[in-house]
Amino acid sequence: MAHVHGHHANQASSSRILTWALGANGALLVVQVLGVMVFSSLALAADAVHQGSDVLALSVAVVALAVSNRGASGRYSYGLRRAEVMGALLNAVLLVAAAGWIVVEASRRIGDAPDVDGWGVAAVALAGLAVNGGSAWLLGRTGDHSVNVQGAALHLLGDAAGSFGALVAGLSVVFWDAAWVDPAVSYLIAALLLWSGVGLIRRTARILLEGAPGGFDVDELSGLMTAHEQVDDVHHVHVWAVDSTLVALSAHVVVAADTLHDAQIVAAELEARLAEQGVAHATLALECHPCQDAESRDS
Repeated sequence: MAHVHGHHANQASSSRILTWALGANGALLVVQVLGVMVFSSLALAADAVHQGSDVLALSVAVVALAVSNRGASGRYSYGLRRAEVMGALLNAVLLVAAAGWIVVEASRRIGDAPDVDGWGVAAVALAGLAVNGGSAWLLGRTGDHSVNVQGAALHLLGDAAGSFGALVAGLSVVFWDAAWVDPAVSYLIAALLLWSGVGLIRRTARILLEGAPGGFDVDELSGLMTAHEQVDDVHHVHVWAVDSTLVALSAHVVVAADTLHDAQIVAAELEARLAEQGVAHATLALECHPCQDAESRDS
């Protein structure tokens, strides 16, 4: 119960910070768009595109967090907990799309860099670094490890890195008249976004495809249950993540028990062992002898 209470407290804190970050990033986006129009910097434009994806990503994260808190119903027995996973997947796709646009635009300008106002670019980039870096830091302090919140934090960290790159590009123009740094930095920003986006896509896809969560091994969990002195066999074991924080397991367990009461005691002890390993929801089908297909693997 303490874990559940802590999880909801983290979500409430995350919701407040995400809402604040959404407002701050929306205002920053307006400033960056104006900066691009005035100062003609591709690095700043790349940062502004990522900033736009940040605003959309934060909007998705706020909505997904609110929706995922809805309780279970007859139609959705786990509630809408996977809404935050779907939100994270959308954010990941936006990161990859933003990276692609930046590469195309940088390639177009690399040989024909326009005049750039270095001081103006540096000033806008510094503001972006403060807003995004501060927002990511605040999200990290909530202790919320859901992929939805981590996806939003990745967006913010990526944009903070982009703002730092734009700052370097602006100062390079001021002190060394190195206009080529502007599109070159854009490639680095794109690489960072692509790396972050692909990693997040892999994590969310694993949850949606119901793969075993990282850190959970089916054979080890089976061995944990068969180690019980009243368990003869364990088969048809499935482990999956409902969302990024709730791990579930189902299994058929052959028990050596004389009564149903004794079998229930065994089940309770197994559930306690599994809970110690991080399995929050276990469904155990108790049997007095193995299924006919116990030796076969599930297709």
